[in-house]
Amino acid sequence: MATSLFRILYVCNGDNARSPLAVACTNQLVGERERVVSWQAASAGTHAIDGDSLRPEAAFAAESLSLDLSGHRANRLAPEVCRDPDLILAMSWDQISHIWSLVPEAWEKVFTIKEFVHWATRAPVRPSILFADRVEQMRDKIIQAHAARKRARADYGFWGGIRPQDLNLIEPNGKGDEAWHALGQAVRALVSDVLTLLLATGDGARPEPHRRRASKRAPARSRR
Repeated sequence: MATSLFRILYVCNGDNARSPLAVACTNQLVGERERVVSWQAASAGTHAIDGDSLRPEAAFAAESLSLDLSGHRANRLAPEVCRDPDLILAMSWDQISHIWSLVPEAWEKVFTIKEFVHWATRAPVRPSILFADRVEQMRDKIIQAHAARKRARADYGFWGGIRPQDLNLIEPNGKGDEAWHALGQAVRALVSDVLTLLLATGDGARPEPHRRRASKRAPARSRR
């Protein structure tokens, strides 16, 4: 039986660190779960230079998570890239503003990754019987998360009661290997939460969380 396709786009500034890490974590984690859905994960950068390689710090973080991003090349975000994905997850609020300026009609499916986890956790999961397939139910979860966001904004103002700084996943520039290792772990944890929330059925059965791998300690890099 063919599985339905769910498309997710991750966006950061240069498409050379956070968003490609999120794509790699998505592909790794969906491989550990029951394949009830086919996934297509992609990344782009609001200010990316097409063809740029991964930042060395991000390559280090990927290696510490057993991810291979040696073949990654950056892609600059364009309006047409935003139209097909079911869900667009940015790493910080400035990227959301950029996406909305490019494709205003996409605003209902655009969140920062931290913001989506926040609102989707508070959104209802409607029973599977209401939907033709699992992907349709996942799309409804996005609709419900956006509705929760709109209600909170009506009650508490534009930020919906969230501190703006809590919406962002920031690169630890200049803070060393351990900080980049921690960023990689944070990306993986957030991606795992996104998948778990999307795959919740509302039928009393929760999707099985991924088995967390024993985290490698960040390997020391040789200094010259």
